[in-house]
Amino acid sequence: MDLRPTPEQLEIIDSSAAFLRDRLPITRTRELFDTRSNVDDDAWGAAAELGWFALGLPESHGGIGCGLADEALLFREIARSLATGPFLSTVLGARVAAFGGVPSLADSIAAGRRVALAVPLSDPCFVGGRIGGPMHVLDPIDADLVLVASPTQAAVVDMAALDDLSPAEGFDVGTRLAQATARSVVPLATVETSVDAVQRRGQVLAAAMLTGIVESLLALAVEHATTRVQFDRPIGVHQAIKHPCADMAISARLAYAQSVFAACAVDEARSDAELQALSAHVVAARAAQRAAGATIQIHGGMGVTFEHDAHLY
Repeated sequence: MDLRPTPEQLEIIDSSAAFLRDRLPITRTRELFDTRSNVDDDAWGAAAELGWFALGLPESHGGIGCGLADEALLFREIARSLATGPFLSTVLGARVAAFGGVPSLADSIAAGRRVALAVPLSDPCFVGGRIGGPMHVLDPIDADLVLVASPTQAAVVDMAALDDLSPAEGFDVGTRLAQATARSVVPLATVETSVDAVQRRGQVLAAAMLTGIVESLLALAVEHATTRVQFDRPIGVHQAIKHPCADMAISARLAYAQSVFAACAVDEARSDAELQALSAHVVAARAAQRAAGATIQIHGGMGVTFEHDAHLY
């Protein structure tokens, strides 16, 4: 297994990073905070035209045919720029529709139809082929579909089929949040994990996003440590600053390596694919949480102000 990026993967990294810098920089993300939706419609449509939502779909299902590792590199860049919108659930929703035997639905999602993400609050949420129970819904604004995933299966449902959908206050201003209840909802498309492990893919892509967050936080911390001068010396000369930066650099590499390894394990259908996916999610989540705290600490009082980008991560 070769974990080094191929020339094609380097092109994915470079092209997606350039697109995000141009169309969805953090300044644009901040502008969206005060709007009803956290999605830039023009940029979302352009991402669909670039094939982002069909990148990992097999060509036999109308996709581009890239692997999970390629998608992971894309999602790493999405998180690095803090681009808002239901990218993860839309990509996974397209897979559910494609492998669930509803190609017209898959085509519409690949073309940019948005899919919100449901987080079920009851277990099991799948009973007799139907979905039930309370749930949180992430990014429900301007989405008419919802992805529901469990360890055994995943489904796409009609947003209108959910009851008691109501907005909820969330700490993350970049993600809209709602509460809802599913009462014996019949999915539009369903796929068993034995056919396509949707939740496992989601864990890997989430780990890739967390890795991107760590890398961006590291860049913010190092820049401040080398440019902030006190008593005629950069603050980065002090061990209390340089050690957290070094820890972030190591954890960023570990999170990247484990995320890519997990993606390759899933692509190759290894027997330990589930373990590697879960490990990637744990490693990257811990790295991101610690890096966020360390970066804000390094920035001091300015790190907790709304004007600075550190707290957004």
